[in-house]
Amino acid sequence: MYQDIIRESLARTGNIGIDPRHVEAYMRLSYGTLDALSKQTFAHEVKEAVIDIRCDPVQAEKLAQSFGL
Repeated sequence: MYQDIIRESLARTGNIGIDPRHVEAYMRLSYGTLDALSKQTFAHEVKEAVIDIRCDPVQAEKLAQSFGL
């Protein structure tokens, strides 16, 4: 569910090729649930996650797997 929203957000910001699973995993480090986030906060967190993912894509995959994504 979240990955579809994340995928749309990534496309709007030109971040093609970023795995939405990775973004969701980074967001889950800060938030127990993503339902409560406003649209603005959600979009901001997607952008922040992209920075982390680009810095270390291997770690991003490990993190996604740790969340079962």
